[in-house]
Amino acid sequence: MSTLFDFYPNSSDLAQIVPDFSIERELCSNGYRIIAGIDEAGRGAIAGPLSLGMVIYASSIYTETPELILNTIADSKKLSHKKREEAFSVIKNFSLHYTSIFVPHTIIDRTDINIATKIGIERLIAKAQIKPDIIIMDGNFKFKFDTKFMSVIKGDNKSISIASASIIAKVLRDELMDKADLKYPGYGFSLNKGYGSKKHLESLYNKGFSNIHRKSYEPIKSLTTREELLFSED
Repeated sequence: MSTLFDFYPNSSDLAQIVPDFSIERELCSNGYRIIAGIDEAGRGAIAGPLSLGMVIYASSIYTETPELILNTIADSKKLSHKKREEAFSVIKNFSLHYTSIFVPHTIIDRTDINIATKIGIERLIAKAQIKPDIIIMDGNFKFKFDTKFMSVIKGDNKSISIASASIIAKVLRDELMDKADLKYPGYGFSLNKGYGSKKHLESLYNKGFSNIHRKSYEPIKSLTTREELLFSED
């Protein structure tokens, strides 16, 4: 008989309009009780840290899900800023445990974004007050930890736990980038959150990069090389 592990994470025909607890219920039927959803924000940004969130719900909520959760929690990318803030409050009120962590841009530059993600998950597990039996995460990662790990393609559209983690990661990173806008004015961090918008790129070419730009990402990588060449010529 097929089990959850036979069709996750490779199946792409389970996409839903809104997430629910189907994955969590299936995992419970396989003996897992403390299921942690993890997601990240800022993976494709050219400035600022990678943000990871982790959310754990009590297993009882999988079968008795409050309507407020079903009506509020969704992939953070599909929610407005106001709706994410509302969802954040719901998560705090209904989850058994939630936590987050930032992986600095310096670690991303020294390693790469996938290794930085793995480091972030390890730190999340170490930081968590409640240790999960299994981690489910959006994406198609092949990480190995002491804790059981499972990737779910488009998981933030399928699992409330993962979608909740995406909201935690996004809201907290957005707040951090708003503060970065005050410290490093001129790049529009409060608007672009460190992503490569047209105005952000124009600012890079006009004034150079800041201390929180990722030097391993383009166009900063090329700008760094250019500045090194100019400096060597002097």
